[in-house]
Amino acid sequence: MSTSSTGKVWVYRGEEIPVGTSKETLHQSFSPAVRDRIKVTLLSPGINLNRQTLTATFSFHARPGDELPPSEQKKFYGFTPLYTPEGDIEADIIAITGLAGHAFGSWAASPHIMWLRDFLPNDLPKARILLYGYDSNLIGSQSRNILMDFSKRFVSEFHTMRSLSRSEVRPVVLIGHSLGCLIIKDALADMRSHPAHHLSQSPPIVKAVIFFGAPHRGLNITAMQSILNSTPSAELIQELESQSPTMQRLNDGFRHVCEDLDILAIYEKNPTATLRESESGGLERTGPLEMMVEKDSALLYLRKEIPVGLEQDHSRIAKVDRGQNGCYDIIVQFIRKSISSASMFHSRELVRQERPDRSKALKTLFLVPFSRDIAFINRIEIFNEITGHLEQHHRLALSGIGGVGKSQIAIEYCYRFQIDHPHAHVFWVHASTRERFDQAYRDIAKRLELPGWNDPNVDTLRLVLEWFKEPDNENWLMVLDNADDLEMFFPEPLSDSTGSECNPTLREYLPPSSKGSMLITTRDERVGKRLASMHTLIVVNPMSPQEAHDLLGKWQTKRLDRSDPDHSKQLLEALGYIPLAITQAAAFISENHITLRKYLEIFHTSDSDVQDLLNSDIKDSRRDLQSYDSVIKTWKISFDLIKEQKPRAAEMLSLMAVLDRQGIPESLLRDDADTNVGFTTALGTLQAFSLISVGADGATYELHRLVQLATRKWLEMQDKITSWQEKALSAVANMFPEGVFENWTTCESLLPHAQTVIQYGYTNGICSPEFPHLLSNLAIFDQEQGRYEIACVKILAAIDIRKRILGLEHPETLVSMNIMAIAYFRVDRLEDAEKLHVQILEARKRVLGAEHPNTLSSMNNLATTYRDQYRWEEAEKLQMQVLKARKRVLGAEHPNTLMSMDNLAGIYQQQQQQHRREEAENLQVQVLRTRKRVLRAEHPDTLASMNNLANTYLEQYRWKEAEELHVQVLETRKRVLGLKHPHTLSSMNNLAFTYQKQSRFEEAEKLYVQILETRKRMLGTEHSTILMSMNNLAVLYSKQNRHGEAIALMESVVELRTKKLGANHPDTINSGKRLQMWVDA
Repeated sequence: MSTSSTGKVWVYRGEEIPVGTSKETLHQSFSPAVRDRIKVTLLSPGINLNRQTLTATFSFHARPGDELPPSEQKKFYGFTPLYTPEGDIEADIIAITGLAGHAFGSWAASPHIMWLRDFLPNDLPKARILLYGYDSNLIGSQSRNILMDFSKRFVSEFHTMRSLSRSEVRPVVLIGHSLGCLIIKDALADMRSHPAHHLSQSPPIVKAVIFFGAPHRGLNITAMQSILNSTPSAELIQELESQSPTMQRLNDGFRHVCEDLDILAIYEKNPTATLRESESGGLERTGPLEMMVEKDSALLYLRKEIPVGLEQDHSRIAKVDRGQNGCYDIIVQFIRKSISSASMFHSRELVRQERPDRSKALKTLFLVPFSRDIAFINRIEIFNEITGHLEQHHRLALSGIGGVGKSQIAIEYCYRFQIDHPHAHVFWVHASTRERFDQAYRDIAKRLELPGWNDPNVDTLRLVLEWFKEPDNENWLMVLDNADDLEMFFPEPLSDSTGSECNPTLREYLPPSSKGSMLITTRDERVGKRLASMHTLIVVNPMSPQEAHDLLGKWQTKRLDRSDPDHSKQLLEALGYIPLAITQAAAFISENHITLRKYLEIFHTSDSDVQDLLNSDIKDSRRDLQSYDSVIKTWKISFDLIKEQKPRAAEMLSLMAVLDRQGIPESLLRDDADTNVGFTTALGTLQAFSLISVGADGATYELHRLVQLATRKWLEMQDKITSWQEKALSAVANMFPEGVFENWTTCESLLPHAQTVIQYGYTNGICSPEFPHLLSNLAIFDQEQGRYEIACVKILAAIDIRKRILGLEHPETLVSMNIMAIAYFRVDRLEDAEKLHVQILEARKRVLGAEHPNTLSSMNNLATTYRDQYRWEEAEKLQMQVLKARKRVLGAEHPNTLMSMDNLAGIYQQQQQQHRREEAENLQVQVLRTRKRVLRAEHPDTLASMNNLANTYLEQYRWKEAEELHVQVLETRKRVLGLKHPHTLSSMNNLAFTYQKQSRFEEAEKLYVQILETRKRMLGTEHSTILMSMNNLAVLYSKQNRHGEAIALMESVVELRTKKLGANHPDTINSGKRLQMWVDA
């Protein structure tokens, strides 16, 4: 005997009971101690009708202390007959339990109500009703069965049962709950492929399937995974994961057996309490509420599928009761209708509907030239929008970039429409060319058998249009697919002085918008808006990350590294969640037997490798035979259309393809010949084709990397890529300003484009004047941002090109050389800087004159170099000369004049003489006051003045004034320049030194350590500023009586300064003296 518990009531099964035994006799056979609490609920012939035995079910009201049946009897495994008709059996109804379910308890609404046993025999008295159970327990079971094991066992036992009961041709209705639904799908596919099985007969004996909570696209297993990860059931649980290979296999196999099946799909609307492990070691539903099977997973959206939603959770959805939302009546009616062709049932039929006349059904056309994708990734929001729009309007357009899934959505919608409107025509019209449009209308005329359809003298387009206009023909759906060519539907008007009539445009042959429904797919948003109206257009964007993950999951095998979600995520992000790109990548991986990891390695190797991957054309049976299956070839259609219809838009796209793909300002795209209207419509065309989009800032444009690479490939095919790279370099060079502070915002916005186009200059060997001009301005910007080494690389290239094309002493060449000399100065190469400054100064004096602003700049730079070499007299003399000339030539308040005054003050300050400090202070106060007025408070030159004045205060022991200024400068530089800029680090160093002077050692040390670590990362280990930081930190250690640390650090400073500056350099000498004093102390 086998049992199931329902509260305190146990139900169990008895077998091999002799024929002739009555319920009363059987009841009397129980012990008197429990007899009054046992009820024989069923006594039915066993499954082997050749043997004279019965099967019974009993209910047992248990009490504490009662001895329950042994554990090995607590199962309803295999087939259990619930009802067997007297006389002829006209159908078998078999119910298969679900995951962790009981073959009896899964269907019981209460301890006393089990609809398959108590209700169905009364309403279907000629049907035999059976249960099928198996070991699907999750806790305590040692079973390592996977779904295929269950389905094969079911097939085998089904075959045996049907043979024993002489029912090889008897119609069958299969009912499944949860996992049981998947067993049914697998079993049907398996038996279909093996002709020896009864289910493979034609016509098939399985007439109908009823699914309760079928997880076609996976079950929510999150809560179960943590409990069952290390149990024998773990592999079975993994099979039920969304888009697992098993789910894909089942859906692919079921696709071939479902065409003749009536399907009743009952899905849950309520969340289910998730499973948790109880204290006793079992499972209990006490976890958080979650939807176990979403509606989209429970429905297949097949032509003969009837969806029914129940206000139940997953665990109770199959526990049907009479009157429960009418569900039971729907089930009975469904079963009757499904097998009514055999005239099986005549009694108690609640609703009998005549089947439609087959001759009439043949006139209902379904002209969709694609099979349904049973594993279609449902894009719920889009379908909700489509349904909502078409209920209110008669036309709707789907627009989006090629390969985004517009046609696939339209195909799926056609099949869903057919389910909801079984007597409506569905037409598919290819609209990519005039010829395909004409052919589609000829096919419609032929299939509708319109008079004159085969007469060559009849205007077929007009013939079909007139049919659509007839009052009785309002129940139809037309898909106008790939309506991409604006001029095909809205041609430009031609000037015609002859007054002859123009031929009708194709849009005039489209059905009236007040009849039927029309769904339009187009790459060009303008076509959609004009054909459907602006308010009935849906832009189909790339998939959501989850949708893309599910699509990739359709293809996933062991080779796709399904166990590595990081690689999947990386791939989907790289492909922009575009469906065609995802399926193309997955097909390439599968066909070439490589792993997903290997594909990513190829993808990230180079742009040319990506282009090759995107250009691979692996056929997809779901797509139109005349369409391309590669991303690049698909998008080429859009590019060619744009080039033909709007050449200026094609030029803009070509330019954008060779710039950085993001943050492209309109200023880079404008041409001198552009009118405002022409420029706007050209940009609008690219947006209408979904090739570009407005950036997050609302002021710039961007295009996806795949679009950019595809456009580059298109340009390569036309042998135009190099010319567009040169045009891009010229455009950026003309826009990129000198990298001084006032231009930083513009420089920042154009920097990615500049970095992109200078690579073309290097690789293509461009020697136009624009290239070194751009390199020079970039180098200035890099210097201002503290990227000195990078600036050196750019400016050396600029000097080389300008020397070759302009000559050594050309003013532009000298500008680049001056930038190089400043770069040498910034990276501590003072001798190189001096040598180059002298060379530039002499040349400028000859070429430009002694008082030309550029000549004075060279004198200023040379004086600054002398200052840092401690050559005070030469520096002061030269700087005084520059200052006097600049006052005379430029004026007293010109920024360059103020710079000379500030530099002269710096020379005074560094001589460390009291009267010189006072002179320095006077000059610095004057410069600071003027710079605040002329430049503004946050200008880098103003901040430099504040910094220098603060240092003068330090030299004068005015700690509080120095600290106040240094804090102000540091906070402003952090905000304006950034934390890692050399000027910011210099301010931190000065503030630390100020703290040190005030014996605030902990604050000083914290800043010194931060400065030292940052400078080492940016400048290496031997830059003079790093050695200064090390020197200051060593002095601080000494003041804290950390003598060992101080000596060790100062030894490193002396060694590095000797190597870098020489033994006789003042800094080296000062460090050495300090070290010797500490050692001797």
